[in-house]
Formats: sequence, structure tokens, C-alpha cells
Amino acid sequence: MILGSPGQPAPAAQVAEFINSSPQRRIDVQGIWVAEGKASAAETSGRLIWAVLPILNPGKTLLLLTSFRMDDSVVPAVSRLVAEICGHFARQGVQLAQVLLEPQHDSARRLFATAGFIDIAELIYLQGQVPRHAKSAAVPQGMRWLDYSAETHGLFAEAILQTYRDSLDCPALSGLRDIEDVISGHQATGQFDPTLWRLLLQDDRPMGVLLLSGIPQSDGTELVYLGVVPEARGRGLGTILMRHAMELTLREHKRRLSLAVDSRNGPALKLYYRFGMQQVATRWAMIRDLRV
Repeated sequence: MILGSPGQPAPAAQVAEFINSSPQRRIDVQGIWVAEGKASAAETSGRLIWAVLPILNPGKTLLLLTSFRMDDSVVPAVSRLVAEICGHFARQGVQLAQVLLEPQHDSARRLFATAGFIDIAELIYLQGQVPRHAKSAAVPQGMRWLDYSAETHGLFAEAILQTYRDSLDCPALSGLRDIEDVISGHQATGQFDPTLWRLLLQDDRPMGVLLLSGIPQSDGTELVYLGVVPEARGRGLGTILMRHAMELTLREHKRRLSLAVDSRNGPALKLYYRFGMQQVATRWAMIRDLRV
């Protein structure tokens, strides 16, 4: 039901693959919540009418995985189920709940809006092949790359915060999470490798941030985050960061790069399209702050 749609459950092979891969994706499939209902007063027991799989992520966030094609008859039950889930995890210290909806799921978008979720962004998912001979661009004089480590953690945190200023990428999220929770969330994306996290420094001051992660059992890496500090924008540093991302992808013996970007972030889209990235999907991102 979660992977399919009402009246059209997902194929058994898809369900089996999801269950088998869930441990490495840190998904507890035993944590499914369900709603039951009766088709008529004559029924003596309820039937399964909806199901939601809450996925708890590092950084005090929660993703609700569910089918989003719904008819009016299940809306009250779904609303109650979502409210119960949000209340349960809020009491455990989770701060933000998120859903990702396909653009055509207007009824689901309205339902989650009434449940306290707000629109954050229309996310465009991009994917591209990395040329076999991709090389990093030469960094301008006075600039250098710095790897992530326990010793450089504070500098990375400061740099990420700086790149958020006046950013066009999901600006509604700015300030909703502590930077340590943000970093924990980024580290939990894919397969964390500190050598794939880079800062571009000028005179020991952060100019740009590049965070990549490996995608297990695939030929790709994910661009988790790319940002440039406000005072360095318009100087071509985004191009340098993207070329470095492609070189690092090849270094990992992989050929595909993927990412998600806010549809309103015109400069970023222009950069990614210039590097041959192509749109593969779109989703509406909605969140609810569980602290209020």
C-alpha cells in the first residue's frame, strides 16, 4: 500500500526489494503505522485503509513515506494517523517532519496543509554522466581545498551557515534547524566519506562548500550540498566546485552524479544544466515544525 496506490498495491518483487534493502538504508519497516476503517456498519472488523512508514533520520527529522493517491473516504483517517505520528515523534524530540509529494497529488498536498505542513520548495531531481576525463578547474591564486575532519568540523559548520545567507535554495528552511543537526543530516545521506567533503578556502576563509556522498551499490555519487558565501558569488566558484565534484566522482570509480535543487534557484539550475545534468523527477517538499 505504501509503495503503490489505493486499489493498486506495489508488485511483490518491489516490496521484497524494499524490505531487503531497508537495513542498509537505515529504515525500520517494523515501524509502520496503519489506519483501519469499515466499509459499512454491518462489518464486524475494520479493514486496512491506509499505512505510513515514518523514517527517522539523524538531525531530529522525520520523513513520512506513504501512498499519496487518496479518495475522500480515507481523508479523515489519514488526518488522524498523521496527527498521531507527529505527536508521537515530537514527544521523542524530533523537530521537523517532512513529506515529498509528486506534483499531481493535489489532494495529498491539501491534506498535509490542513495537518500543519507548509510548502518548502518544488524540488527538481537532476542526474548526469561524468565525462571520463573530467578534471578539476585550477583554483585561483591564494585558494586551496580543505578536507573535512574532526579538527575542521567547526570551519565547515561556519562555512555552511555563511552560504545559507540570501540563498535561493529552500530559503524557508533557514534557521529552522541547529547547524549540528544540519550536518548530522548531511552525513546520513548515502554513504558518508569525509574525503568527499571539501571547503574552498581563500586566505583560510571559506569561499565555497562541496559535500558529496557515495550511493551504495550504484555507479553514482550524490551532490548533497553545494554553496558559495555571498561575498564570493558571481566569481565562477560554482563552476570550480562542480568540476571538483566530477573529479571526485571519477576518483571513486563512479560515473553518475545526482542532486536535488529548488526550482526557484535559477543560478544553480543554470550551473547544473551547463554541466549536462538532466531532470529525472520533481517533488513538492512540505514540512511541519513539531516544536510548535
